[in-house]
Amino acid sequence: MPNTVFSPEQYLPGNEIEIIRSGEPFFSNLIDLIDKAEKLLYFQVYIFEEDNTGNEVAGALKRAGARGVEIYMAVDSYGSKNLSPAFIASLRKSGVRFRYFSPLPKHFYAFRLGRRLHSKVMVADGRDALVGGINIADKYRGTETEPAWLDFAVRVKGPVCAELSENCRLIHGRRRSRSKIKITDANPEESLAPALAKMALNDWWRRKNQISAGYRSAFRNAESSIFIVASYFLPSRGVRSALKKASRRGVKITVLLPGKLDLPMAKRATRFLYNWLWRNKVDIYEWDESVLHGKIAVVDNKWSTVGSYNINHLSEYSSIEVNVEVLDPAFAASIHQMLSGLVQFCRLVPEERARDRSLIDRFLNWASYLLGRWMMLFLFFLIAREHRYKTMQ
Repeated sequence: MPNTVFSPEQYLPGNEIEIIRSGEPFFSNLIDLIDKAEKLLYFQVYIFEEDNTGNEVAGALKRAGARGVEIYMAVDSYGSKNLSPAFIASLRKSGVRFRYFSPLPKHFYAFRLGRRLHSKVMVADGRDALVGGINIADKYRGTETEPAWLDFAVRVKGPVCAELSENCRLIHGRRRSRSKIKITDANPEESLAPALAKMALNDWWRRKNQISAGYRSAFRNAESSIFIVASYFLPSRGVRSALKKASRRGVKITVLLPGKLDLPMAKRATRFLYNWLWRNKVDIYEWDESVLHGKIAVVDNKWSTVGSYNINHLSEYSSIEVNVEVLDPAFAASIHQMLSGLVQFCRLVPEERARDRSLIDRFLNWASYLLGRWMMLFLFFLIAREHRYKTMQ
């Protein structure tokens, strides 16, 4: 049997995995994870906003610090650039070891973004973790006037947390601790549904492309179904080729895409692909209830991936992304059931809407797609050049 994402030997056994939606479910789990931390907490996120949600999460971190928990917090210096010095100082005063990842240059300008920390990972005591695409802000939790952006995470308890902790340690720049917290403190037999799972990482600087390779492998070997939820959907030629071949094999392919998006150009760029998707017999649904920010896929009701990775060049080549991949029919079936339920609130895009009606729309969508692809590749070139410059100093 070829070595694919469907090969069990690639995964760690004995993990308890739960899928969690954005909004109150995620933030309740996050506060619970922080409050239950006893010794060590890693907290890494792209966007941390100083709003009601951010202040509540910060309060939980301060409480943990007061209990003596070692807290290592890293936020992206671009995504979280609006945090005030007073807010950061209050975290540090409570014992939180706060750092900006890849600090912006002193003379910052648009084309000096650097390598970005786009992953969202929180790990407590090396045995309890949250991994997904959900940032810390009111818009991901929802308010009285606006529903939460649709996104997903997994809560993981078990051996995968050791992998997540090690990656967090490397991101934070910590040396290895002499008194490591052992994952064996958690008893896999207590798991309600032990599953095969692993951490998948995309970080071009460390020559890791595990998430993008996992997607392509799953699509190439799919036999019956592929269900994708994607926010900024600009797949590479390799991904499109794998989907096209899967469709020709008779695999049922469904994509859930944003009906509205926070970046209008990204919406037009994705719209450019609708005709290609329709020609390859892909069912296209649009989510209009809120902004769709999710990144999740399930294949053949046995393999699934959840995390921060967008199916585009930016995630593949320029950002640090972390997903959890799970090889478990029961977990995959639960995700498929959840996504099928969401589809009931979506609009199916028919052929006449998949085809751009006007010449102007066709041109704008094509231009947005082309510009988006080139911008991502150009940004990768600039980031790589800046890192080469830093290593030469």
